[in-house]
Amino acid sequence: MKLETVMKIDIEDKILNQLQDRGEHITYTAASNLFYEGQVPVVAYLIVSGNIHLIKNKKIKHTVGPGSLIGVKELMNNEAVNYSAIIMPGSDICFLSRSDFYEIIECQDELSEKISHLIAI
Repeated sequence: MKLETVMKIDIEDKILNQLQDRGEHITYTAASNLFYEGQVPVVAYLIVSGNIHLIKNKKIKHTVGPGSLIGVKELMNNEAVNYSAIIMPGSDICFLSRSDFYEIIECQDELSEKISHLIAI
């Protein structure tokens, strides 16, 4: 995953809530690995609350927070991520499947455009 593929969702709360309603949520009580560099994701990740550190060469390269969506391009294109991600304690993460994104692209004009742009980067 390149840092460009991390998307801060700048959309209405109503649409953000619809996204959150689609996926499974997990709240992490301890720091945990979300994915490792070189892994091909089976879901994309929406940060509902808390933070995720994106790691490259054992260094934090970027920290993303609520409203950020990561792994969409890699999920939709079946590509490996180029960073590892560590979830910070207290973070609520929503897991969104490929089929969730196909439904989003078909249903929501504003969000569909943003997701399509993200996949094309």
